[in-house]
Amino acid sequence: MAGDILDRFNPKVSKLLKLLFTTENFGLKGERIQIKEPKSGCSYPPSTARNLDRFKVYIPFAGHTLKWEVIFSHPELPPDFIFGNQELDFVPDIEKMQSLIDWDHNNPQSFVTLIKELVQHYKHYQTELVKSIPRMQIECDYLLGNSDYSDYEVHFRREANQMYDLEVNILIKIPVDVESIPPYLLKDNPGIDMACLLLTYISPDGKCHVTPRLYLSPRLESALGGSSTLRIPQWGGQNGSCLMDYLPVIHQLLKQKVTQVSSGYQKRKEYVSAFMSSFGGSVLEYDADTYYDISLLLNVQGFFCIAHISLSVGFPLDKPTIELQSIYHEIKGVPYSITYREYPYSPRWSGELMSEAARTFFLEKIPEFKEASVSNGTF
Repeated sequence: MAGDILDRFNPKVSKLLKLLFTTENFGLKGERIQIKEPKSGCSYPPSTARNLDRFKVYIPFAGHTLKWEVIFSHPELPPDFIFGNQELDFVPDIEKMQSLIDWDHNNPQSFVTLIKELVQHYKHYQTELVKSIPRMQIECDYLLGNSDYSDYEVHFRREANQMYDLEVNILIKIPVDVESIPPYLLKDNPGIDMACLLLTYISPDGKCHVTPRLYLSPRLESALGGSSTLRIPQWGGQNGSCLMDYLPVIHQLLKQKVTQVSSGYQKRKEYVSAFMSSFGGSVLEYDADTYYDISLLLNVQGFFCIAHISLSVGFPLDKPTIELQSIYHEIKGVPYSITYREYPYSPRWSGELMSEAARTFFLEKIPEFKEASVSNGTF
């Protein structure tokens, strides 16, 4: 679809817009800019000519979408912008904009560079705008003074709805260290690692109501099990009623989740490795990526059976499930098996102790399993 739109623009304009469709990771949430409502400035444009030279650009910003009109009156020169009736006070100093000073219509990056610089000016404009509200000035000053949270966007709206006069969004990027996250959780999800907290302040100059929402990039969401599983706390109370108190709570929650995921992976790996070391040639197969499963071929008193051991996300707090499966007998075409969830176990044991306890369990239970298999199954 991008190619179809670009083919209808003036060739000189099309070259400048092409990079918009390939530029990813724009803004804090890594979204893309969109082009809408393309049209021509000609009164009676030929139907087959490449004459489109104006459009609206949709820019994600602070949980809101900026809709700026762009007009290329002369393709060799920088475009004109109409920021809309809501942004009449937004008048960037064009004499200080480096992207305009260095404008080169032959450089495909010129327009994207201009958009990015305008957004930075807009961010400064919005930050100064919300500082007219004492509460929001305190919040913004905290973000500016904290190196962990200085990457943020803020957007101020008047007459947001019929009940309230003011609404402010603050979108904050929260740093997340993914170095310890298991590789298998990241390899199938290319892209950025992003965590952003969006706070919506309703009527921040009076009795303020604040709604928090956490956004994770697809890659990070897959690794951590989804933003919904994090169960971020409500704003206020013991969780804090200002950014200085609330934001570190969310940051710590993310750190704990990363630690939980990486620690669980290491514990499962230790467990499976201990079984491989202890049972050696009896190992039939195991999950070498996630370490959630291992299967053993066991022989006790001349009776062979397969032990399937399954670990959950909650391991080691959650006890592994052991299934003994007969290689001789079946029931209705399915190998006869018994699942065991009760056996000697402690989450505090090392992988070596767990494998030793499992060996003792197998020696005790497999003779009983043999009798059940012979009695209840068929060849």
